[in-house]
Amino acid sequence: MSTPIRILAALCASATQLAAQQSGTYDFTRARAVIDSVMAANNIPSIAVAVAKGDKIVWEAARGFADVEKQIPATPNTPYSLASISKPFTATGIMVLVQKELVRLRAPVNHYLGGVKVRAQEGSADAMTLERILTHRAGLPLHYQFFYEDEKDPRPAMDSTIARYAVAVYPPGDAFQYSNLGYGLLDYVIARKSGMSYAEFMRQEVFMPLGLTNTSVGIPPGAATRVAQRYDADNKPIPYYTFDHPGGSEVYSSAHDLVRFGLFHLNGGIPRHRQILAKETVEDMHRDRVPAGAPGSFWGLGWSIDYSLGGVRRVSHSGGMPGVATYLALFPEDEVVVVVLLNKSNGAIGAVLNELSSTMVPRVAAALRARRASPPPPTPAVDSAGMPAVYGEWRGYVRSYADSIPVTLNIAKDGSRVSWNGAEPVPLSDITFRQGTFTGLAAVQSKAPDIARYAHRTLFWLRSHDGQLSGYAAAQTSTPRVYYALSSYVRLQRVTP
Repeated sequence: MSTPIRILAALCASATQLAAQQSGTYDFTRARAVIDSVMAANNIPSIAVAVAKGDKIVWEAARGFADVEKQIPATPNTPYSLASISKPFTATGIMVLVQKELVRLRAPVNHYLGGVKVRAQEGSADAMTLERILTHRAGLPLHYQFFYEDEKDPRPAMDSTIARYAVAVYPPGDAFQYSNLGYGLLDYVIARKSGMSYAEFMRQEVFMPLGLTNTSVGIPPGAATRVAQRYDADNKPIPYYTFDHPGGSEVYSSAHDLVRFGLFHLNGGIPRHRQILAKETVEDMHRDRVPAGAPGSFWGLGWSIDYSLGGVRRVSHSGGMPGVATYLALFPEDEVVVVVLLNKSNGAIGAVLNELSSTMVPRVAAALRARRASPPPPTPAVDSAGMPAVYGEWRGYVRSYADSIPVTLNIAKDGSRVSWNGAEPVPLSDITFRQGTFTGLAAVQSKAPDIARYAHRTLFWLRSHDGQLSGYAAAQTSTPRVYYALSSYVRLQRVTP
């Protein structure tokens, strides 16, 4: 049976799931149609959704196959890989430790590590606090590492990752940089301070007290046939993979469990389950703590907060990586939670999310109608007025855990080029310049042993300040598999304007 035909069969086979727990108050007819359309247009193996209002789940649905090859239909109780929705879970675990007075938010993370500590190339390591890690402002660079079960690369010990990559590349507190590695540090702190593994602590202190019986860190023994298989762009199964930052990426949960987790964060959860955090603590996690870069967007503790939908406050987190597209959205003022889970990486998740959000929150529907009628102009990648400030030749070095090599960067109106370790200059593509930060991608290769394992390109992320450009160079793999983004510190001085 071909994959598209299998998916059509599943649309029929799982139709009863779409009727589960539907409230007569809301009409999900359009949502059904959008789910079917998105699945057919994008050849998505399965979609699971759940919606809650107040303290009740008003609708749960699943379409397609959790495992196409084994013909296992998806259900609202099927665990999906969440990717970065793991972060609000990990943040919740950290706040359990805070409430137990085992850690302090404003303490340096080094207070809770072992013999290997985080370091700072700029600013101070003492400023790399738990709070700044939770809000992605600890100075840590871009980082992710995937380890596939069918390949030989072993997952390193966390102390090794810390020694090589847990380095502040800008002064902690100065700028926003989304950090998987930061949440890897947090899961390590949880394990060290609780005396349990991260997975066991989360099971005992978060998942089970909240009644999340289909939620786990990774796939528990014996549960492999129950979880949604991750699929690539061609709908081929992706071998199971793990990370060196489990707290940022490794949680699995079902639509049913995830909407319950949302209810806990919305209003204390569903009756009859233990309240693991005080109401004031949960509210503090959702506070607009620091700007996140885009206008009207902020970070709380493990949560993104934005007002982009007609001023409606949305507390949310998304997830995306190979074989995964997920979204968890809370609308606190409307007492609404929306969950969408896919087992294939696909931007079409937004259409399902918007339809469900519009069904539940009329102000969101009005905002989306207005946006469609008069879409905002796209934000230019390059600040043309500010860009001349960084034109010229810059020289300095890239410092990895293994070596330090010379780099020359020429930024010009008619094209920018970089010379890496004395080699001939190569062009930079995908150039952006916003708010004093220059980024560009170049076909240059690091020779540091674990970075050089696979062919990669290098992303430069450089802040302009005090006559310098500094930041990081991230070695990024892309095809046929995503393996890593591993970053090294960069500092450049202007030579000629």
